[in-house]
Amino acid sequence: MQRQRGEDTSADASADEASGVRTSIVLPAYNETGNLRPLVEEIVDVVATAAMADYRPVEILVVDDGSTDGTDEVIRALAGEYDAVEGVFLRRNFGQSAALCAGLDQATGEFVVTLDADGQNNPADIPTLLDRLTDGYDCVSGWRRDRDDPISKTVPSKIQTYLATYTGPDIHDFGCTLKAYRGEAVDELQLQGEGHRYIPAKLYNRGFKITEEVVDHRPRTAGSSKYGMGRLVRGFVDLAFNVFWNKYSMRPIHLLGGLGFVLLSFGGLLGTHALVQKYAFGVSLAPEHLPRLIFIVALVLFGFQLIMFGVLAEMLTRVIYRDETPYRIESVYDGSPDGADDG
Repeated sequence: MQRQRGEDTSADASADEASGVRTSIVLPAYNETGNLRPLVEEIVDVVATAAMADYRPVEILVVDDGSTDGTDEVIRALAGEYDAVEGVFLRRNFGQSAALCAGLDQATGEFVVTLDADGQNNPADIPTLLDRLTDGYDCVSGWRRDRDDPISKTVPSKIQTYLATYTGPDIHDFGCTLKAYRGEAVDELQLQGEGHRYIPAKLYNRGFKITEEVVDHRPRTAGSSKYGMGRLVRGFVDLAFNVFWNKYSMRPIHLLGGLGFVLLSFGGLLGTHALVQKYAFGVSLAPEHLPRLIFIVALVLFGFQLIMFGVLAEMLTRVIYRDETPYRIESVYDGSPDGADDG
């Protein structure tokens, strides 16, 4: 059974914990034996500071994404040493997005913070991100302005970030895992593929308020990066999908039908021009004009197919979103003297 956000599930909970978890900290981990213990100890120290007084009690959820280097044993040891630490163990390596999703599903706090388990995100930034949430934002994304990574990671990331701005939110760093969320924003997330990179875009699409905060970025001191060319390609594919989904998921006919109409019109104009040349000016459609004729036919067929795909996609959309409202209400004002809004 999935726990309710803010509910304490332990039978012998103390009086201080009766109000439930205030903040959940989620760490997806894959083969991070050398980094996990010092990172969790850092987080525990940060949680104990005065800056986190308003955000306690805290739970630290470490998700083992099918590690093969003994990371699971480290997590079990940490859970035995610290009451706040809880391990979530996946059956195999499902990927960072799936591991992050598993942690978010288990999170019960009013606020949720995510960060990488490689130690490159600094836990000292957590209180700052949480403070920005109290300014009225639903998601505060970390901005690694002075990123300590090799050029093989920073250049592709800059390209992806530039293209990702077409998904909606105007932030500088989509790939930073260090983020803070309100619980209601987390409940709206569905992550697949490399979808964790575009969480701000998903939330922006649903009307949540997004901002960013400059955070520290440290060099990796143990283990190896999981970033590779395959992940880069998957990231670009997911980016293209997110651009399409955010703009046209509820009106695919506008994109597919529009492109189809353009191709069909262009093919029709070229075809009309060829017919006018033949019957009005006697220009022979000899074999040397065959490539042009094939091009005209291809334009017409592809245009017609895109329009049909758009119609079918529109029909599917109406079925999928039959019970889905195309809007999100922030509050309702009833005009009462106290000026209160009903959220």
